[in-house]
Amino acid sequence: MSESDKVVIEVEALSKSVASGDSALTILHDISFRVQRGESMAIVGASGSGKSTLLGLLAGLDEPSTGFVKLDGHNLANLNEDGRAALRGRLLGFVFQSFQLLPALTALENVMLPLELGAPERRATARTQATAMLERVGLGHRLNHYPKHLSGGEQQRVALARAFVVQPQILLADEPTGNLDAATGMQIIDLMFEMNAEQGATLILVTHDNGLANRCGRILRLASGHLLD
Repeated sequence: MSESDKVVIEVEALSKSVASGDSALTILHDISFRVQRGESMAIVGASGSGKSTLLGLLAGLDEPSTGFVKLDGHNLANLNEDGRAALRGRLLGFVFQSFQLLPALTALENVMLPLELGAPERRATARTQATAMLERVGLGHRLNHYPKHLSGGEQQRVALARAFVVQPQILLADEPTGNLDAATGMQIIDLMFEMNAEQGATLILVTHDNGLANRCGRILRLASGHLLD
């Protein structure tokens, strides 16, 4: 494998500005870095440093003011909204602080959803795969429960199952333990790292917890939208 083939995320001269009154507020300033396949990287910084904005740009959920992001060699700037959504569906898994489960769907249906939105071969085995993944996270007995009947830790386990069921090349996690108590959060993080190691995905983790960041192979530090190292 060549050096270029090892790179799954490439960020070059990335900046993001938004209108603020009569002027522009720059959230990210000239960010550049590369991430290799299978690498684990934490993005850390104080509140307002631009961490979540950067994660949104990496996922193609937002567009930069300057610069570009490439995922697996695909320049997001060359894709329209549908193209970016298709690429996300093929490459990415997401874990959010607020779980982002659909309240009208059971745990099983929430995990099946990304498979049912994917290729026909994924849809055909969605129920079987989703059931197996919920069993993997210890929720085989909660398949038909709705999110409101699950604890915070259980909801985040469902979210992990949903993220990993598509076998993503890249897992993006935004403060995944932010709404959990310390003990439950530690269990979730242990599970996330175990599952990530099993699948060999590239992990990008946004956190303000330095202890959690130190479990990653690499740390990217932001301050006021600037990359420090």
